[in-house]
Amino acid sequence: MRLSEALRISSRSSCAFVGAGGKSALMGRVAAELGGELPVVLSTTTRIALHQRQLATHHLILQDKVELPVLRPFLESPGTILLTGRVAPGEPKWLGLDPSILEVVRRLVSQAGGVLLVEADGARGKSVKAPAEHEPAIPAFIDLVVLVAGIDAVGQPIRSAAVHRPERVAALLGVPQEERLTPAALGKVITSAEGGLQSVPRAAEVRAALNKVESDSGEADARQVAAEVLKESRVRAVVLASALGAQPVRAVIGRVPGIVLAAGGSSRMGRSKQLLVWKGRPLVWYAVNTARRAGLNPVVVVVGPEAAEVRQALSDQPVVFIENPNWAQGQSTSVQAGLQAVERVAESVVFLLCDTPFVTPELIQALIGEHQQTLTPIVAPRIEERWANPVLFDRVTFEAFATLSGDRGGRALFERFRMAGIPADPRIGVDIDTAADLRQLEGGA
Repeated sequence: MRLSEALRISSRSSCAFVGAGGKSALMGRVAAELGGELPVVLSTTTRIALHQRQLATHHLILQDKVELPVLRPFLESPGTILLTGRVAPGEPKWLGLDPSILEVVRRLVSQAGGVLLVEADGARGKSVKAPAEHEPAIPAFIDLVVLVAGIDAVGQPIRSAAVHRPERVAALLGVPQEERLTPAALGKVITSAEGGLQSVPRAAEVRAALNKVESDSGEADARQVAAEVLKESRVRAVVLASALGAQPVRAVIGRVPGIVLAAGGSSRMGRSKQLLVWKGRPLVWYAVNTARRAGLNPVVVVVGPEAAEVRQALSDQPVVFIENPNWAQGQSTSVQAGLQAVERVAESVVFLLCDTPFVTPELIQALIGEHQQTLTPIVAPRIEERWANPVLFDRVTFEAFATLSGDRGGRALFERFRMAGIPADPRIGVDIDTAADLRQLEGGA
């Protein structure tokens, strides 16, 4: 997977990188990936080392808006352009651009279908930092902010070569500078309002990038940090990255809600199959319990005509109920109602049916694992030559759900998006549509 894909950077994106641990390296990797396809402009609102001239093929020095026309020819074809001010007095660094100049640059880049990448923070080569009061300098127009930290700081004392402004990091955490950075502590630094989230524009999407993940132990630490970071609702996902590695992305970890469809009328059964009892529990209970054991969070249950009974059946389960008053119009209304409840924070969702009780948490985790590695738009179990349930849908598919109508669920999108299959036990394909199906389930369970 490319780093630009993991960060969701594409044509007309404007992205700011803040924090520490490899901002310039991440920007350079994104630029190298996209520069052969569209114009990519790199710049800074602070200062950038002279050797970072190597980040782009072209380097333009701008000091005033009147010089901006010189940029236009470079935006007419794919390529990478570094825009800076002049050399800083007494420092081996290029000065950053005034926000008013960058605002015009953004408009020009967007009109050309390009990408703007802005380094909006300085960290003196350290892996973790807490910003000063005046930092970071993020332009108000930015639509994506990437919070960067180096995973190599985990286990290091706060007062160490890995940490920029250790006194501020210690104060933020409320611990002595001699304390070592744990994954939980690093997660707090990244998501604190006085840390990584300081000065982030309210309308911008926020993703985190844990850089320097170059070993299995580093990935284990990074996953712990990611779990802490995702407790903050503003962060959409965490990318485990190695900007200088042959493979720049190890995984993309985001929130994956589960949506259990329990609003149907079960006309073929003559009664509500989600409430049918199997092994002492209603079938809907098994779907929800499996979703929770797999780590899906939150678990949303879409209910219809028997909402009160379903709520009672799940009284011991911490779930979110969504009532679908239009359930009689078909499954499309239920998948849309469930998705609307979570789509603003979800990196992907898993839809579960109530009549497939042999689905396991391990299968759902395999779907999530495949998605974390590839961001494939749709991931589903595969039984020989057919697709089965449950199905994971990436956020790129969410808009397409609005086009569904009647009794068409997510399966109607299979031909519109790339899919990945996970080999599955044929038993998960057993569902219950008739009384004979129920007898078979009772006899074989």
